Amino acid sequence: MKSRILYGILILSISPIVQANDVQPRIQMGKYRFPELLSRALVQGLSVPVYLKFDEDVQIENTKSKQKIAEALISYKNGHLVVDRIVFEDVVQTTELSQAVRNELGVLKKEFDADMQLKVTKDAFLQFDLESLYLELNVNKNALGTKFIARTDVLGESTSDHFSSVLNYRLGASYNDYNGRNTSSNFLSLDSVSSLREHHVLLNGSIYGIGESNTRSDMYRALYERDFQGNRLAVGMMDTWSMQSIASLNALNTSKVYGATYGNKSSTTIQDKSQSLVPIVVFLPSAGTVQLYRDGRLLSIQNFSMGSHEVDTSNLPYGLYNVEVKILINGQETSSYIAQVNKSLGRNSSVTGVLDWQVFGGMLEYMHRADRNSHLRDEKETWLIGVAAAKNYPLWSGVGVRSTLYAFDSNAVAEVESNITLPLNTTFNVQSMLATDSSYRASATINYSLPKGYGSVWAARSISDEGNKLSFTETDNYDVGLSLNLKQFHKKLGFISAGYSEDLANKYSTTNIEYNQNLFNNRYADLSVRVGMQRSDYKEQQNYDDKYIYFDLRLPISKWFNAGLSSRNNNLLANASYKQSFNNSVISNVGIDLSQVVNRKNYDISSDDFMASGYVSYDTKYNTGTLSASGSENSHSFNYNSQGSIAATAKHLALGNNTLNSGVIIETGLKDKGKMSALINGQDYILSGKKNFIPLSPYKEYTVEFRNDKNSLDSVTIGQGRKNTVILYPGNVSVLQPEIKQMVTIFGRVLYPDGEVAVNKNIHNHIGKAITDENGEFSLDIDKRYPMLTVIETNGDICESKLDLDTVRGAKWLGDIQCKYKATSSQKSIEVRKND
Repeated sequence: MKSRILYGILILSISPIVQANDVQPRIQMGKYRFPELLSRALVQGLSVPVYLKFDEDVQIENTKSKQKIAEALISYKNGHLVVDRIVFEDVVQTTELSQAVRNELGVLKKEFDADMQLKVTKDAFLQFDLESLYLELNVNKNALGTKFIARTDVLGESTSDHFSSVLNYRLGASYNDYNGRNTSSNFLSLDSVSSLREHHVLLNGSIYGIGESNTRSDMYRALYERDFQGNRLAVGMMDTWSMQSIASLNALNTSKVYGATYGNKSSTTIQDKSQSLVPIVVFLPSAGTVQLYRDGRLLSIQNFSMGSHEVDTSNLPYGLYNVEVKILINGQETSSYIAQVNKSLGRNSSVTGVLDWQVFGGMLEYMHRADRNSHLRDEKETWLIGVAAAKNYPLWSGVGVRSTLYAFDSNAVAEVESNITLPLNTTFNVQSMLATDSSYRASATINYSLPKGYGSVWAARSISDEGNKLSFTETDNYDVGLSLNLKQFHKKLGFISAGYSEDLANKYSTTNIEYNQNLFNNRYADLSVRVGMQRSDYKEQQNYDDKYIYFDLRLPISKWFNAGLSSRNNNLLANASYKQSFNNSVISNVGIDLSQVVNRKNYDISSDDFMASGYVSYDTKYNTGTLSASGSENSHSFNYNSQGSIAATAKHLALGNNTLNSGVIIETGLKDKGKMSALINGQDYILSGKKNFIPLSPYKEYTVEFRNDKNSLDSVTIGQGRKNTVILYPGNVSVLQPEIKQMVTIFGRVLYPDGEVAVNKNIHNHIGKAITDENGEFSLDIDKRYPMLTVIETNGDICESKLDLDTVRGAKWLGDIQCKYKATSSQKSIEVRKND
């Protein structure tokens, strides 16, 4: 019956072709003789699905596979059935074939033998069932590859196909008055990114002392950049920070480079660090389930098709531990084994074995020193050339190594850095630099997290020395520290942290110890105490010995109060602070700090007994900033800083309150104080007014969904453009224009021009209709863009009223609404107008 149905479908699909041609002889293969229409289809080429079958399938014998992997074009030539080509499905395959099998299938043009078999490789063959036209690729385990989870993904093409730019600005100003001597300063920093799709030009500079006689400006960066599909090219004037995709250029800390860099370390390559460093691979002879257990507890259940697969470990806990892997087919356990999960928060990626590289060169401006004994430095122009490489290895819990070799002005420099993530929650970082002028730099940092959340310990050592020509800050210091969670010993204890740092080059050391404990916590308040000390020892200047105790009180509605005592070299001070943050307000944060000397023993420490400072931060749709002030008996100061952005396209201009290099302009068309919400990758942004610019980070894909703001009275209905996907590169500004209907619900009573009540009448609006009751009253949802109410009478007369909805939000009773007849209405309406 199945064969007959299949033949019927084939005949219907090819009958138009047959009608246009002469009838061909019927093909006979062994005991099967095909109908005339099917014979013609085979002569011309017939497309047949290919199903994958494992030769050791534990399921019922002779059961046909339902796992389609490809389409085969089969034709009849010279008395044989021939596979002309095989095309794999566009969808992602759930089972991976070995590369050898895929290669053979890609160029396969062979005949079936008398048993309707066709050998692909020694581990795979095609079997064709003529009765049902069922084509099966039979494979053994050697013909299958492993379906690994991708550790990397590449960002797609920009969705902004027009020219756009983003200009970020930071403005700062300060005024200081100390004992009658006052000084002031200001700056304006500008960062511009202009783009066309994935191409962008970056400009960065600052102006200092605006309006003063000694105004000066500096340009820090002016370059063209294209970071796309895993490769980055940058050309122009750049600082060493812009140069560093991989390269470490510690010998050129304050230099400018006029040149180019190119490499495969790209911001468009998205790397996954959530997978186990060493994959857990399972093989299933047929479709089944894989279960993961840790200490008898079920962690994960995953379903797989037949074949070899990597188990997804992204949702498993971090750490280094063993899991039991159980494979179930048809609900029965067929095998199990022990595997290791190797996941560490300390590593940057789960990608291993990939070589990242970068080449760079150009003209260099840097501070040159004639020799080791010279303290004079001058700016010199010279050449720069270099290469860098990096690679991650699956050793321990991950080992990353990167190296940079570069030369300039007859100096050659080699830098090597390694990040090692060891088992048992230990991370180790080593950095080294060696130059031909005898300069060197070396540093090492180790951090160990104690098990079961008891705390952590760390240590660091850094040393560097200038050679004959290079100029940088020499260092010779070390740091050690620890933090302990005493709650693990007793629930009423707190946290203690301690650290010691010594600078051997500048001959000073600092010691810090602090204990923090929560005293009580309930719905009304949260009270904690901090006790600590800090000692600073200097060889050639005064030492400082600070001790303190503070009580921190946190209250509901984002309020925080702090009060306590501190001492410096036996001078006792009383301190108090109050801070508060605000939601949905122009003022976002306020704070004030007060300090009073209550017992002075060393008069050379400070000349003022009372000090106060405060700040106010604001956050608006177009700009954010902070105004702060501080004062004492003999001095006072004021500071102001502000930041924002300007986004521009050929037809749009909008302001934003952040300093990110890309974003979206959203045209809502909202009137008055109307508000709605945009959900962007899970974060809510409030939209108000007709146009909004939301700054966003570049090199990301965003899903933008429009909806009502839960905290607003406004109600909107969104038509086309409710959900959008945008991919942003630096300088990209995507313009979104969703179809927004700003809805309000109105209530009222309709009157004719002569004052008569419109009883039981049909009333219409642009988007809806209603019927007035016996009192002429009604309720109706209206789009504020079309504030027209129309009464339609049985004889076709139209009486209209334009509503004043500019200030209406949510719902409102409008009272009596008097309409006016249109000029095209009947004689009745004309008479009414005459009477008026």
